[in-house]
Amino acid sequence: MLNVGKRWMLKLVLFVLVVDLFCVGCAKIPLIGKLFAKKKEQSSPIYPSDPTLPPAPDPDSMSGSYPKPLPMDPESGTPTAQPLRMEATKQIAELQTVYFDFDSAELSESARAVLDQNAIWLSENPGVHVLIEGHCDERGTVEYNLNLGERRAASVREYLIGKNLDAATLHTISYGEERPIDEGHDETAWSQNRRVQFMAY
Repeated sequence: MLNVGKRWMLKLVLFVLVVDLFCVGCAKIPLIGKLFAKKKEQSSPIYPSDPTLPPAPDPDSMSGSYPKPLPMDPESGTPTAQPLRMEATKQIAELQTVYFDFDSAELSESARAVLDQNAIWLSENPGVHVLIEGHCDERGTVEYNLNLGERRAASVREYLIGKNLDAATLHTISYGEERPIDEGHDETAWSQNRRVQFMAY
């Protein structure tokens, strides 16, 4: 009786092993594996598409308010700016705000004139680190406006670097449409919100 019991026990163990190996093997076979595989959830877009709005850019091209790899100087191999990304809260009256046309990061003649005055003050105060904030009006998707705000801030930074200012003291961030100066919903308000302003650390 003992031998019979042992034989049944061995058969049971062998049966469990065979079933286990069969299941593992089936998972590797495309057609059978699909039966065992969990269905992958499909992600839906965060923002609905609207043909009247500008298309959302590639998320990899946006910086938003988070750190991104700093641009490198090809000759020295060092970053061209310091990794300061925390919010700056000190406003300096001498650093005037720059305004932009709709859906544009191009500097107008009036914007360049303002930046020329800002550059004079910055050159006379070389120890000051400034945060160049890019802002947009409410039109367009959140992603698009974050990207546009970053391009506006970058164009201002590049212009100031061209005035022989230290690139390591000039930092950019985009707030997109999140921080309007004017809460209105017309061109008067939008023209005030399409801007780059300066804050000091």
